[in-house]
Amino acid sequence: MTKILAIIGIVGGLLCACADLLLDLKGADNKKLGGGTVESKWAVMAHWRFVWSVILAMFAVPMYTCGFVALMQEVAVGHKTLATVFMIIFLCGAMGGFMIHTFLCVQPTVFKTITAKADTELAVETVEASFRHIYVPFFTLYSMLVIVPAIAVVVMIITGVINAPLWCVILNPVVFQLLGFAFRATKLKIFIDAPSCCAASLGLAMYGVLALIAL
Repeated sequence: MTKILAIIGIVGGLLCACADLLLDLKGADNKKLGGGTVESKWAVMAHWRFVWSVILAMFAVPMYTCGFVALMQEVAVGHKTLATVFMIIFLCGAMGGFMIHTFLCVQPTVFKTITAKADTELAVETVEASFRHIYVPFFTLYSMLVIVPAIAVVVMIITGVINAPLWCVILNPVVFQLLGFAFRATKLKIFIDAPSCCAASLGLAMYGVLALIAL
């Protein structure tokens, strides 16, 4: 069962990466508007991309969660309480993961709708105001999904709780996201969006890979 869950987790992470690309692949000529929450390319991006991004995320989130569950099942063999604590944290974060993704897909729709019937300035103000309302759950749940479990898994690998080689400390969403930012920092057009925009999702897929390695 652990192996099956791990494979589902890998597929889920890849599916989530596709959802991220639909949402965030904008091109080199995109510009940040207002305080940086709004993207100029939203005005010309097809609406179906945001719809399908949410649909893919609907399946991807529970699927990539299976990868982390598989990994914690192996940890639970010798450290049941530890595995349970971080499984709960990750599950709460995953719930937020879908909320976060859905909200990010709704923002472009709001922007496009208001821009079409009013003015861009009003659209920018509306999107930024809506984002300010969810700061606390947004960043708290993101931390529970991405940051806290990644740090915990790195420590578990280093201390031998997870039976995996030390190089496996790179197999997590935090390291993948940092690598994505590094690619973007090169300023090369090919790296403006990808892999940075989908790096964290690819990192979530790595929990399934880790579970297979640790078997």
